Amino acid sequence: MITYDTLVPPQIMGAHELLLDADMFAHWRALFPDDDTGDAMPHGMVAAIVMRAYTAVLHPRPPGNVHAAQHFDLLRLPRLGERLTTRVTCLAKERRKGRGWVTFGTETEGEAGPAFSGRMTMIWAA
Repeated sequence: MITYDTLVPPQIMGAHELLLDADMFAHWRALFPDDDTGDAMPHGMVAAIVMRAYTAVLHPRPPGNVHAAQHFDLLRLPRLGERLTTRVTCLAKERRKGRGWVTFGTETEGEAGPAFSGRMTMIWAA
């Protein structure tokens, strides 16, 4: 189990690979039909891709973590068929009012270079 005490900034937690395939685009467009961007990844998929990486890399996590904040910087929209790699890093942690707050950074790149980066803050349960 990944606990607050085992997180050591600036620790690279790992990476997750994902292929942007036609099925993924079709599932997204079934939920969000107005998000048709041709062969470019819809903007909203940024959060989904980062969260897939987060859940794959930071496992097992304690139950009860709270997702407190997130921010993304979009450099470019990846294309259908592109393989993306998202690296997750523990950037910082601090105790506030007895709770462990952890900030993670993410960097996602594909075959055409960097695509987007982000930061998310979690209240870590254990």
